[in-house]
Amino acid sequence: MFDEKPLAETLAAEPEQLIGRTIEVSLMNLTKDYSRFYMKMLFQVERVEGDIAYTKFVGHDVMRDRIYRMVQRRVRRVDVIQDVTTTDGVNVRIKTVVTLNRRVNTALKDAARHVAYDYVNHVAERVTLEQLIGYIIKGELQKALKKECNHIYPISDVEIRKTELLTSGKTIVRLPKKQEAKPARARRSSKRTTRKTKTKATSKDAEKAIDKAEEEIKAMVEDAKVAEAAEKDAQET
Repeated sequence: MFDEKPLAETLAAEPEQLIGRTIEVSLMNLTKDYSRFYMKMLFQVERVEGDIAYTKFVGHDVMRDRIYRMVQRRVRRVDVIQDVTTTDGVNVRIKTVVTLNRRVNTALKDAARHVAYDYVNHVAERVTLEQLIGYIIKGELQKALKKECNHIYPISDVEIRKTELLTSGKTIVRLPKKQEAKPARARRSSKRTTRKTKTKATSKDAEKAIDKAEEEIKAMVEDAKVAEAAEKDAQET
């Protein structure tokens, strides 16, 4: 991807200790593009030959200052985290930040998130890993995503703040074990039972209150009849 450019120098007592070590390099040092100084490329050592360690690209990160400049007063931040698979079978986790010009309601925020998610997924499924990372470090994917999200609401800025290589090859989906699923079902059934019990208890209390009120009304009616009869007797005498 970067034509085997020298990245850095590191120390180790044995060459085997270098394998798996992660090296962080500024994109500015690799491409001489000073406008992308805030991007950091991550490489991992995979083999050592003599005094030369060969690395592979494992992701990139963006400086926090870049995100702090994006998220200012009276703006709304929208975060999107998704896993995509490129055409060469590499699984990548992409973390995107979208900032809206003003504080908006949750509906607009969710709409912008869905548009960003669908667009990044649409692009990633049609290119290789090298092409995808090239679009990101050049800012082409961010510009296209901003233009797409502007149809929902005016966008202040868009940045792919982080990428991580998960696996290379086919996506492996791990289903939950049956033993792990049983406690969750038990909790759900217990919640439903509790709700039913509470509902029954509440209905019984309401019925008791209604019966009591009816008895009180009947007693009041009878007292009124007795009072009327006494008044009639007093008038006749």
